[in-house]
Amino acid sequence: MKFTEEQYQKIVDAWDIHIVHTSKTQSVIDELLKVGYPSMVDQALALANPLTREWAHDKFVEKEKKYYWNSIKTDLAGYHSRLFRAENDNVISYSRAELANNINEDEQLTESEIKAWGYNPEMFDREEVQ
Repeated sequence: MKFTEEQYQKIVDAWDIHIVHTSKTQSVIDELLKVGYPSMVDQALALANPLTREWAHDKFVEKEKKYYWNSIKTDLAGYHSRLFRAENDNVISYSRAELANNINEDEQLTESEIKAWGYNPEMFDREEVQ
C-alpha cells in the first residue's frame, strides 16, 4: 500500500513542525499504528526526513492520475470550457467548440491541482490521460 499525496503532505507538515511540537509527529505515527499499518511507520519516517524525502516520495507515494477537465455545462455558444495551466502556473479555463483528446501537457491536470486553484471537480467531466 502507498500513501496518497494528501497523507504525504500531512507527514511532511508534521515533521516540519516537529522541532516545536514533537507530539505532532508522534500523532501521525500513532495514527498509522492505529489503522493497522505498522510497516508503514518506517516509510512515513523516510518521507518526513528531508534527506530521504524525495527518494521516499518516488517510492512510497501514489502517483496522481492526470485528467482533461471539461466543463459539464456549455456557454451561450454551445462550447464547453476546459481547464489548463497557464504560463504563470495558474489553472484557468478556455472555451472550445468540441471535446477532443489532446496530448497538450498544459491541459493534463491532477485533481489536487485544480482544487488548489479553487475549482470544484464535480463541475467537470474528467477524461483520464492515457
